[in-house]
Amino acid sequence: MMLLFSQASYADSSKGKYTLSTGTTFTSGDYGSSDTTEVYYTPLSLKYKTDKWSLKLTVPYLRIKGPQNVIRDIGQVTQSTTTGTATNDGLGDIVFSSSYRLFYLPKSKTLLNIDGKIKFGTADEDKSLGTGKNDYSLSLGLYKLMGNFTPYATLGRRFYGQPSTTKLDDVFFGSVGLGYKFSSKISTGINLYLKEPTASTRPSTRQLSAYLSYKLDQNWKIQGYLIRGLSDNAPDLGSGFSLAYQFN
Repeated sequence: MMLLFSQASYADSSKGKYTLSTGTTFTSGDYGSSDTTEVYYTPLSLKYKTDKWSLKLTVPYLRIKGPQNVIRDIGQVTQSTTTGTATNDGLGDIVFSSSYRLFYLPKSKTLLNIDGKIKFGTADEDKSLGTGKNDYSLSLGLYKLMGNFTPYATLGRRFYGQPSTTKLDDVFFGSVGLGYKFSSKISTGINLYLKEPTASTRPSTRQLSAYLSYKLDQNWKIQGYLIRGLSDNAPDLGSGFSLAYQFN
């Protein structure tokens, strides 16, 4: 899974704002096997944000080239592979996520969010683009503003729907990271993401990512990022970008 953090906004706003974004992520890795899996992920997202609530709907296009036993955001789901490799593409899993600010302490500049996510099983299971089942997750995120720095940590639980070909254990996941704001336009950050194994025969997920974000004007923002896998259940390398437009 890719988890990137843009510096949290502490400014209250009674007026809701919409943001439309897209981009592309490319990852490549062998996931502990002798073959390489390449994944292209291109989402289209619409986000609505108020002072305390944030709602987001993501509809992605997905292309996977490699053995038919690796699924994005899960990793290797079976030990056996089909002969050779295949390239499949199509609609990925549609995701609806929400975030609610539980509290914000102005004196200590500390923020606690609760986040929920539903991943609908819209990706084709027969093409190994997904499990074909719905997944659910719930997490808490703690952020603290320290001048231009924002350290943060998250902890959550993911509940997997069970595909017909394999069993997935529910897992705890979390992250620690640090954001830094150079100016009103430029920010950067680094994130370490961890997730438990989905079965006793599979490794855990450990992944490091870094981003650089630039605000072109009051509406447009572009962000680039790099990904480095630290375990066999994560891609070896990855990169990508996103482009977002905020409606006034």
